[in-house]
Amino acid sequence: MKKMKKYLIINADDFGYCPEQNEAIKELLSKKLITSTSVLAVAPAFDDAARWLKENKFSAGVHLTINSDSYEKPWKSITGSSHLGKKGALYQNSKDITLHATHKSVRAEIEAQYNKMNEAGIEVDHADNHCGTLYGINLRRFYNDAYDFCRVHNLPYRFPKTPGFIERQLGKAPPSVILKLHKMLVNKAAVNGVRLIDDLISNPWNTEQIGNFENLRKWYLDSLDNCADGVTEMFLHPALPLDEENTEWTKRVFEYELLKSGDLIQKAEDMGLTVITWKEAAELLIQKDNSNPN
Repeated sequence: MKKMKKYLIINADDFGYCPEQNEAIKELLSKKLITSTSVLAVAPAFDDAARWLKENKFSAGVHLTINSDSYEKPWKSITGSSHLGKKGALYQNSKDITLHATHKSVRAEIEAQYNKMNEAGIEVDHADNHCGTLYGINLRRFYNDAYDFCRVHNLPYRFPKTPGFIERQLGKAPPSVILKLHKMLVNKAAVNGVRLIDDLISNPWNTEQIGNFENLRKWYLDSLDNCADGVTEMFLHPALPLDEENTEWTKRVFEYELLKSGDLIQKAEDMGLTVITWKEAAELLIQKDNSNPN
């Protein structure tokens, strides 16, 4: 089979999270410094994100979410299922999701999030997952529900076919059980007719590990050196500074500054990577699967 060129999606996650996240993503999309975004339909600034996407005719991914990031003001599930949280508020603790969530409640919730985006006038171009809750790492097989959702709506899904992403996230070679799970998930996607990307890049460090902006900048620029043939997605969480001090938020500010500089786009182009949107990637993945049905 003819080798596939190297393609790169640069995606900003968490559109709808808060005003600071929204304003950063709007700016980066407008200036073509990112090629994609993923929307949190359950987050408090969703309406602003949805309105802007519709007015500016941008498609976006649905950032499938069955947990809340906030303890003080927990995000509300759209379905209000008691299996996903108390009084309509999504669980924050992964253990609670493992113990109480059901396949039926998860499938209904992610469908409701997709419908909410459609009703807001947003064209959904792919699906991905907030906090990895649908990847099986919580000992539940919710990846089956995510795959069924993608199959029904013919959406490509953020999950890498190659295991390099796992090693980069862990900072070491993954245990054999993790590699077996990864292989099983890739094979199951193929059986369900769900298109996956080839690789995935995202910095795994917290703010303390990063240390300063230059360290983060170098990590992302260096990561482009190892892009393989096929479709790679790089996802970040760019945001403007918060009013109050929040050290973990600093990483999001660093990522915004990096994207705003245009350095990632420039290096990708200098290396001969073709920078694409998720809509373009979806077509490429169809062509790839058709040329290699096995």
